[in-house]
Amino acid sequence: MKKVYFIFSFFLTFGAFAQSGSYFGRYAGGVGVNQNALERASAIGYNAKVSVSDGLVLGDTSLVKVGIGLSNPRYRLDVKGVFNTRMAYNSPVYKINDRNFLELDDEGQFVLNSFKIKYANENQWSDRVFEKNYPLMSLKEVEKFIAKNNHLPNVPSASEVVEKGVAMDAMVSKLLEKVEELTLYTIQQQKEIDALKKEIKQLKK
Repeated sequence: MKKVYFIFSFFLTFGAFAQSGSYFGRYAGGVGVNQNALERASAIGYNAKVSVSDGLVLGDTSLVKVGIGLSNPRYRLDVKGVFNTRMAYNSPVYKINDRNFLELDDEGQFVLNSFKIKYANENQWSDRVFEKNYPLMSLKEVEKFIAKNNHLPNVPSASEVVEKGVAMDAMVSKLLEKVEELTLYTIQQQKEIDALKKEIKQLKK
């Protein structure tokens, strides 16, 4: 009799088994208009509810914190250690708010979909190039630097990139910095060209 009572209590406390689903935890079970027709659906944890076939739900929809490799998860999914994701070609492996984020192309190369880089303050951007006190190197100085170092000033060398990698936000800013410096050089050269044209025109007279 005690054995029967124990089994009955277990089902009341930890859930129920059915041909169509498995539920473990107090108040765990199916939900929705099709809850009685669910196939291979599972809900695990306190107040865990599943409403689709072939679905696996862990914990309450508002309280659950799932931890893997740690005992004190702070987020909905908190993982400590290395995890691997296998993906098919031309199929997204990660979606954010139902939008594709990361996938593989036919050659197995990663494809990162549309995203933005956000900067903490204006000093991280390159517009300081246009400030009056910006120390713009002369083209002769740039030429000497390139001859000595084989890369542009304020840009990491190939060996540094291989050893340390690059931060994308910093690299985007550095590339724009060089474009803005080229713009200033072009403006200077155009002024010199205009001055030479004017001088030649006067000499012709």
